[in-house]
Amino acid sequence: MRLKLSAFDVINGILMLLFCFSIIYPFIYLIGYSLSTAESLYSGGVSLLIWPKEITFEAYRKFLSMDFIYTGFFNTVFRTVIGTLLSLLVMSCAAYALSKKYLPHRKFYTTIFIITIFFNGGLIPTYLLMRNLHLIDNIWVFVLGPLINAFYLLILRNFFMHIPPELEESAKMDGAGELRFFFQIIIPLSLPSLATIGLWQAVHHWNSWFDSLIYINSIDKHVISVHIRRLVIEQDAAMNEMLAGMANQQAKNMPTPETMRAAAIMVTTLPILCVYPFIQKYFVQGVMVGAVKG
Repeated sequence: MRLKLSAFDVINGILMLLFCFSIIYPFIYLIGYSLSTAESLYSGGVSLLIWPKEITFEAYRKFLSMDFIYTGFFNTVFRTVIGTLLSLLVMSCAAYALSKKYLPHRKFYTTIFIITIFFNGGLIPTYLLMRNLHLIDNIWVFVLGPLINAFYLLILRNFFMHIPPELEESAKMDGAGELRFFFQIIIPLSLPSLATIGLWQAVHHWNSWFDSLIYINSIDKHVISVHIRRLVIEQDAAMNEMLAGMANQQAKNMPTPETMRAAAIMVTTLPILCVYPFIQKYFVQGVMVGAVKG
């Protein structure tokens, strides 16, 4: 049986291949760049699709030997794990309450959440609020600041609204209370939406750096993205001093500022990418159920 392909299928396939290549190519190029020696780099050893002639992990070793790396990773992992879990818990509780038709003034509360999607207090009022809450130079500002996202909360609310009310009635007849019904029945049924929103929240926390730059004064409390920003954009002097102290090594084994930045980007990007395969099966289902219905 011969497979017949129309012109649309061929053009669509070519466009999809080009799109996939445009996404994958930057990672391949950064990996090749980070593994290159100074000699192969400056002699044109890294081109569009050519792997470096000589491979070295010196850039990764030197990057991971910096003092700020491990404190930055700890702060980033802390805000990603704790922030995502607390956000899911708080937003799930609020969304579940808003999904109940017998909740007094439900439309008013929902309108308040919707307004925050389009308007917010701005940077200065938010900073003053964090200062009054004694969260300045406190790593809990990473967790409590972005605790609730109104858009994600409404997605969860729409999902909860389409869970059959007969489940709650039967659970109450069996003696289950609100908390037991919520954690043992509603949460397991909501795993697709929770996994999707949890992934969005985790990516947001992992990549965030501006709140650390604004609210944190101590270097050891900054997230890794702030240090990477200084390394990639501001060309931090600490890295240049470290590279200058390696003059006694062979030039071809010395990491350059370019390879150091490429290694830094790869080290901070790969962990969050590893999460996607475990949540992929929930992703499409969670988005469709929470967004289409409502």
